[in-house]
Amino acid sequence: MSEPAAVRFFHVWDTYAKVVAANYMFHREIGEAVRAALRARFGDRPFSVLDLGCGDAATFAPLLQGFALKSYTGADLSEAALELARRNLSGLACPLALERIDLMSAIEASAPVDAIYISFALHHLPTNGKEAFFKVAAKKLSPGGILLLADVVREEGESLPAYHAAYCDWLRTSMVTLDASEQDAICEHLVNNDLPEPGNVLRAQAKAAGLRLLPVVAPQKWHRLMSFVSD
Repeated sequence: MSEPAAVRFFHVWDTYAKVVAANYMFHREIGEAVRAALRARFGDRPFSVLDLGCGDAATFAPLLQGFALKSYTGADLSEAALELARRNLSGLACPLALERIDLMSAIEASAPVDAIYISFALHHLPTNGKEAFFKVAAKKLSPGGILLLADVVREEGESLPAYHAAYCDWLRTSMVTLDASEQDAICEHLVNNDLPEPGNVLRAQAKAAGLRLLPVVAPQKWHRLMSFVSD
């Protein structure tokens, strides 16, 4: 990574770390639900994990503590994030693999896995990309496996421009520990990159792929955990 790219990365990552630390995107509630879902599904049985768009794994690594893991594989496009992930995951007592690869290529290349985790990354794919993701995920889950999708979701009937405008208005009044330039950067990113679907679209795509939805955890109208199982 070149020096300007590294500077940009750590500036963005510092802002995201502030968002996580202040729980603005409800990582705490979603994380508790992720841990409960894994415990309910696997108990003390060993299971393998594929973490798509893992970033630095700072929020997911603590949730895996205390589980019997067969293996952990993390995929992300940022080498700088993967370097941080190696440190954050070092306490796990299982084989670790971290790959610099996009999420679709990672899941397509994956061997069957017991748990697929994707946090605030699927919304970057277009609608047909999400449909393709669910189809591949259903094939890659081992029997009895679970797909844990934490993401932003539009309200039913809410257009994408309306979502962008409402979310930016909300974050400017809610994310008060961020300065104006940080808020502007988040808004610029989401307007240019975020393509969240209404929940009914995601549910229909998953069902068509053969996945069954478990009860949805929605600590806030846009921020949700959707868990799907392969029976």
